[in-house]
Amino acid sequence: MNAKVDAPAYEKIKTFLLEEIGAGKLRAGDRVPSENELARLFGVVRMTANRAVVDLVHEGVLHRVKGSGTYVSPARYGSTLVEIRDIRSEVMARGHAYRAELLGSEQVALNPFQAEELGMKPSEHAYYTEMLHLEDGVPIQLERRLVNPAAAPEYLAQDFAAITPTNYLLQVAPLQRAEYRIRAEAATGQIARTLRLEPHEPVLVLWRRTFSPSLTVTVAELYHPAGRFEFTGTF
Repeated sequence: MNAKVDAPAYEKIKTFLLEEIGAGKLRAGDRVPSENELARLFGVVRMTANRAVVDLVHEGVLHRVKGSGTYVSPARYGSTLVEIRDIRSEVMARGHAYRAELLGSEQVALNPFQAEELGMKPSEHAYYTEMLHLEDGVPIQLERRLVNPAAAPEYLAQDFAAITPTNYLLQVAPLQRAEYRIRAEAATGQIARTLRLEPHEPVLVLWRRTFSPSLTVTVAELYHPAGRFEFTGTF
């Protein structure tokens, strides 16, 4: 169990349950220990165990069944309007040719802002990749991505001409939830040149952070030419 020694007791219980799920000891549909059982296991009062369980219910990790107990929820890939789907599949589904160019790949020291986004400590190292995705030879997405090494230790060893970072990460780090934001901005400098845009042409930027059951997996910024790309969704 990796919970910090000085962490609040309810956080230790949350970490324990997330690690059990991440290790496959508790699977989707399995009943988790009752609050009384968790309280005895950790030597705390039942209300402390209740806080941990309620937090995980609110986060979508667990769900309650009245009169039966609390169970592990199935993974939810469609919890946001933007489906977590690799761009290669989207392009090929349209019957078009897909190609990717790896522009950069390295291990980087995190600044405080990046560390907070990834749930890591400042100056810890993460993996960074920068890729250009093309449809019929035309750039449609510039991807800048940070990856938590604890979630994908072999990330930098992958051939990203054969598999997209999104596809690889979905395979090695089971997705539990995602957060995203979309903004519009003017393309400048390297972004404009890479996407073959005139300076200050508009781009749509998707910021996305994904989580496995026990940790933050990746934070990505995806830049799209506004004149060649649109976001769609059904709910």
